[in-house]
Amino acid sequence: MNIEYYPVHSVSVSVGIVNQVEYLGRSFAAKDTAHYNVVKYGDIVYTKSPTGNQPFGIIRQSQCQNSVAVSPLYGVYKPDSFEIGNILHYYFLNPLNTNNYLFPLIQKGAKNTINITNRRFLENSIPLPISNDEILSVSKALSSLNTKIVLENNTLYTLLKQKRYLLNMLFI
Repeated sequence: MNIEYYPVHSVSVSVGIVNQVEYLGRSFAAKDTAHYNVVKYGDIVYTKSPTGNQPFGIIRQSQCQNSVAVSPLYGVYKPDSFEIGNILHYYFLNPLNTNNYLFPLIQKGAKNTINITNRRFLENSIPLPISNDEILSVSKALSSLNTKIVLENNTLYTLLKQKRYLLNMLFI
């Protein structure tokens, strides 16, 4: 529980666990957040909020270095290790994996609200490496690939800006 009154965060499809005020411009939290769940670095967070191609919600690992609070409607799970959480994070980045995992667990309530308890969320399974060495190497490989993708996207963005500048200079 959020008795320390940590800042309130939400789950974003593209960014992950984000500060509501910084990312959304305001807080959507209740006046008293003492009953909110606390998320620590490496925890897995599930929000039932449907979005785009993820109609059953979003699952992400917290990369926030400090503890944060999330709505009591979110499920918060502590993986056996940061590396297992990292593998789960990358697994659930794929909307198809998320939908396939959640579909058999979901029960639609009134007005199509998603009903799933925290315990029920854990009733499905996904394939994971067994040995610690394998877990570490898969987690490290996924993180390295993500770092490479971010670097390449930054390079692409810089080149596109350069191209736009050069084209503007051509027609002056």
